[in-house]
Amino acid sequence: MADNGKIPGWVWVTTPALALGLLAGLGYLSTVPAEDGVAGVKQDVGKVIKETTQQLRDDTKAVTEAAKPSYDFYRLLEKQTVEVPEVEAYRSTPKDAVARYEYRLQAGSFRSVDDADRLRAELLLEGLPAYLESSTVNASTWHRVFIGPFTDRSKLNKAQDMLAARNISPLVLKQKIDG
Repeated sequence: MADNGKIPGWVWVTTPALALGLLAGLGYLSTVPAEDGVAGVKQDVGKVIKETTQQLRDDTKAVTEAAKPSYDFYRLLEKQTVEVPEVEAYRSTPKDAVARYEYRLQAGSFRSVDDADRLRAELLLEGLPAYLESSTVNASTWHRVFIGPFTDRSKLNKAQDMLAARNISPLVLKQKIDG
């Protein structure tokens, strides 16, 4: 096969890349300071660091001396009195008394009564004893959907499981029953 005087393609790619690399290297070398210039810069930096360190020490010393604490609390406490209110004698709960509790689940709280009523109806259809309570908080009326009351923990747990199946995380409210 005869060489038709063509220059291979790799030469066209490699030659300009080498030339650009050489020019970039020369440009970088022209920005590097001479050896004695680097030593001068190092001296200047060291001098600035020493001056700044000394200034910080002086400032810290001045602040420390100016801010010495004064402890007056022991004098203030001598002059104060604490009034203890009269309290009834403590009576313990008899050992045979069993505390009884009533539980309710808050399934949701809505600003719209329609949304609250919709959830209450869905829960009633599933057999849960749901009801609504409305209250005003910060001049805004909230409609809360409750389930219960339960005195049996197993029924409470069953209701929680049913709500969890609907992706509802209820708030458990516990109230002591007097009696």
